[in-house]
Amino acid sequence: MKKILSKTKLLVVFILLAVSCQKDAIQLNEESNKVASATKQQSAGACRVTQYYYFDAIHSSEQIENYTYKNGLVDEWYAYYGVVFKMEYEKNGNMKIARSYFDGELINTIHFVYKNNKVVKEIWYAGNTQVIEDEVNNTYNEKGQLIKNQSVAFDYYVVNTYTAQGYLESWFFYLGGIPASKGVYTYNDNIKDPLELARPGIEYSFAWINSAFGTGNRWYSSEKIILYDETGEPFVHYDLDANKTKWQTTEQNYPSLVTYTDVLSSGTIINSFNYENCGSTQNLNSTPKQKPVLANRKKITNPIDRLFHGPSSEIFEQLKQRRLHKTTN
Repeated sequence: MKKILSKTKLLVVFILLAVSCQKDAIQLNEESNKVASATKQQSAGACRVTQYYYFDAIHSSEQIENYTYKNGLVDEWYAYYGVVFKMEYEKNGNMKIARSYFDGELINTIHFVYKNNKVVKEIWYAGNTQVIEDEVNNTYNEKGQLIKNQSVAFDYYVVNTYTAQGYLESWFFYLGGIPASKGVYTYNDNIKDPLELARPGIEYSFAWINSAFGTGNRWYSSEKIILYDETGEPFVHYDLDANKTKWQTTEQNYPSLVTYTDVLSSGTIINSFNYENCGSTQNLNSTPKQKPVLANRKKITNPIDRLFHGPSSEIFEQLKQRRLHKTTN
């Protein structure tokens, strides 16, 4: 004879099942947090990038990024435009808050909002206030790749594309809905990407407008930078030849010195890196070891100034004047 459970017994069964599922969910969540924390933190002896130096000999410009670490994660990030970002993290290693300083003055307090373990929004507060100066919204594809980041206050957005292997293929920066700058990359050499693999804590380069730069496990073999004037007319800033790229690497196959050659001018672009806990390198004496110093340091108000490997506002002004000259002749 079949037994029919009473409503009370059914309720007890459901409660027991719910409690059991909740325990399983808690255990799974704890395991997920452990895994996430393990991937975002590195041991004290792990290889970590401490400086990234970029020199454009063609246009006589340089960018220097410095990183210091605490408990295996980036503690302070010295951006090339003179701002220092001091990091705070959640227990699982997720970025929680970044405080940006210029000449010792607190400029912004940045809060990171997560969904599905990805930063979907950056809220940039003025100083230590609750006044929102900007919100940056991040969009991801089904693979978890950052395909778009968009600023509400500064009216810019960046669209990113990726290779089948998951490396950044291009970023395309739009300002006021008009094309402003684009970077295109190839990856012919199997050299590790230090920004992706040796910069624990920083999940993506939020300090730069083209924040997906450095995404993927390989460092790029070539880079092409295209500028656009205010009417959308393109102009090649430089175009590096992958076949002429020369590498020096660390014992762990990270780049220490990369020399690129421009197709148009035959001029050179230099990338060099310093590391800690990374074994001997071949070029440490040739790289700067100071915090970034700008010739004309100023509080960043123009988003173009935060574009990595991109044009300065002065170059945009030159392109504007070039366009005006063409239309009047």
